[in-house]
Amino acid sequence: MADNKDDLSAADQKALAELEKQIAKDNSAPRSATKSKPVNNGGKSSPQSKPSISSRPSSQNTKTTNSSPKAKTGLLWLVTLINLLILITIVGAGYWAWLQWQTQSTQQDETLAAQQDLLTTQAQKVTQTLAENQQLQAELQQQNQGLQASVNSLVQQLQLTDSQTQSNQRQLTEISGRRPADWLLAEADYLVRMAGRKLWLEHDVKTAIMMLQSADSRIQDLDDPSLLPVREYLAADIQSLQQINQVSTSSIALALGAMLKQVDNLPLVFFERPKEEVIEQAVTDSVDDWRSNFMRNVKEVTKDFFSFKKVTTDIKPFMSEQQRWLLKEQLSFALMQAQIAVLQENQTLYQQALQQGFALLIEHFDTEQDIVVQFTESLSNLQQTDFSREYPSQLEAAPLLQDVIESRLDSRFVNGSN
Repeated sequence: MADNKDDLSAADQKALAELEKQIAKDNSAPRSATKSKPVNNGGKSSPQSKPSISSRPSSQNTKTTNSSPKAKTGLLWLVTLINLLILITIVGAGYWAWLQWQTQSTQQDETLAAQQDLLTTQAQKVTQTLAENQQLQAELQQQNQGLQASVNSLVQQLQLTDSQTQSNQRQLTEISGRRPADWLLAEADYLVRMAGRKLWLEHDVKTAIMMLQSADSRIQDLDDPSLLPVREYLAADIQSLQQINQVSTSSIALALGAMLKQVDNLPLVFFERPKEEVIEQAVTDSVDDWRSNFMRNVKEVTKDFFSFKKVTTDIKPFMSEQQRWLLKEQLSFALMQAQIAVLQENQTLYQQALQQGFALLIEHFDTEQDIVVQFTESLSNLQQTDFSREYPSQLEAAPLLQDVIESRLDSRFVNGSN
């Protein structure tokens, strides 16, 4: 009952306390009435006997109790009914409270289960997150190691670059101490060397002359009287190169190449012309023609003794198609040899090849055709062209210019050491 009272409100608890007090009063009233009843002779009392009227005075409560037993019984039943109703109410309230407690307990269990599931899920997520974090930490550690190696490599490269920069600075410091004349002299020396390579390796005389002239202009810009001997040698080298035959071998080679393309169009003499028949003339009256007249008469007398028949047949070629192709190929080969010889500046081989071409033209080609005549004239002009060259074995200015540069460098180092 104590638990049920705790579930009731304050007003219900107050009403329940008042009912308990009333029940206690009602229970004490019958006890007092029983004690006030008279005792008979036999020591037993009869509930149905009426109380005797005593001449002794009694209290007001005793008179009221003895005078109304029915009212007390009704009141007792009323109190009992009220107690029963209160008991039913209390039991109902307790049952309702128990149901509420059961529902609340069920809800709490469900809430606890949901919270437990949520905690389990969160624990799994936390575990998975920890595993991913560990894996990420391992990857970051590997990347950190790679970055550390890269940083070390960059540090080494920076050190090498720093050392190279210092070396370049030292070289620039040394170069800055030189005079501009040193640069111009070095450039002139380079131009002279390149002129020699153009002359002896490529046989390019014009380019070699231009390079020597550029070298002379560089030295002239120095305005140094001590370099006049170098300029004299440069002028001598330029003059010697200008005296070399300036005929362009490439132009001759191109002309021969153009003639090679015309060989297939040149007509050949590939048949013999038939002899023309002599027309007989009549006997003349002149004494001076006695000899021809005599021969005519002899032929007239003797032609009756012999008989012959004329047979007309097709004219056969003087040479076969294979022979014609071979002749043109021989002429082409001679022109190709001449072309190679002119590129190699071999005058002897060039003349031999052209002479062989002339022989083929005169012997096997139709020299009465205009195209053959023009071809022969062009070949004759090329044969008369002289492209022979004699190159100097050395440029006189090169060693002198090299000696000047070396002497200046040696003097610079000696002055710097002192």
